[in-house]
Amino acid sequence: MRKTIRRLLPRRLPTPYEQVERDLPMFVELVPIGVGVALGLLMLWLAACGAGPESDAFGNFDATEITVSAEARGRLLRFDVDAGDHLAEGQSVGVVDTTQLAAQRDALRAQRDNLLGQQRSLRVQGTATRAQTTEASAGARALAAQLATAETERARTQRLFADQAATARELNEREGAVRALQEQVRQSQARVRTISAQASVPDAQADAVNAQIASLDAQIRQIADQLDDARIVNPVAGTVLSVIAERGETVQIGTSLYTVADLDTLTLRAYATGNQLPQLRLGHTVDVLVDDGLGGLAARTGRVSFIAAQAQFTPTPIQTRDERAELVYAFDVRVPNPDGLLKVGMPGEVRFAAPQTDDTVANGAEANGAEASDA
Repeated sequence: MRKTIRRLLPRRLPTPYEQVERDLPMFVELVPIGVGVALGLLMLWLAACGAGPESDAFGNFDATEITVSAEARGRLLRFDVDAGDHLAEGQSVGVVDTTQLAAQRDALRAQRDNLLGQQRSLRVQGTATRAQTTEASAGARALAAQLATAETERARTQRLFADQAATARELNEREGAVRALQEQVRQSQARVRTISAQASVPDAQADAVNAQIASLDAQIRQIADQLDDARIVNPVAGTVLSVIAERGETVQIGTSLYTVADLDTLTLRAYATGNQLPQLRLGHTVDVLVDDGLGGLAARTGRVSFIAAQAQFTPTPIQTRDERAELVYAFDVRVPNPDGLLKVGMPGEVRFAAPQTDDTVANGAEANGAEASDA
């Protein structure tokens, strides 16, 4: 009975001291949470109060990457390229094995020297043959003179024989001498023609050698070009972004070796809506903002270098000021990067400068004129 009565009686209420002692741990846990929430709201309010103008466009930085490829086939004997290296334009950074090409070039040069020797011999032979021709021609002319004299003597003897002042024997001797000289002249002229024909043969052969030498020269120039292609020369000044090949590898013509880009000036590809398009002008300057690494934004001045002529659907990772816009126009901004703050792939924001109207230009001109008159 007593136990039943004790259950029906209300329990004793805790004293204020006991209640504080019981709730204090929970209160201590909730205080930091409340303070944190209050500080977060305060910071958001301060940021909202101190925020600058809203950016007009967003995008990412990019650079014109050039992939340098091998122009010769062989093993990389030297390849002095590492990621992050700054290379000058025209700097030699490697070479492909050119042993076989050099051997082919030396063989062609030896053939060329041999042909030049043959050509010199043919020229000498032709000169000697022409000298013989000159000598034979002189002999033929001498015989022709003797023949003319003999014919004169024969004519005189014929007149004397007609006048019975010469004998038939004398006439026969004169005629025999003329016939003998005529035969000698014919033989001499034939010899001159034969020697002249022989003299043309070495000249023709020497001319044929010239054609062979020209063909070898063309082959030697081709191999020289291949030897030049074996030298890996950096095409543009810039920074090495990635290295694909390694020293000692065997490469083929067209094998990618490394990529290089000029990071002194980067291109920000951003997108503008149709309503923002009238604010863009080729060559105009705009403000470009990027993270400075300290929680703020660093400002740069860029110049608009490209504006798309046709609209496109908004790319998925790209933001626009009007998120409801479905069609946007791509545009590029060239931004100087002398301190290397900008990186490829880094996001950036664009704020358009206020467009200049005719009134603004006129007012500026009047102000400049007033300053000039005051001066």
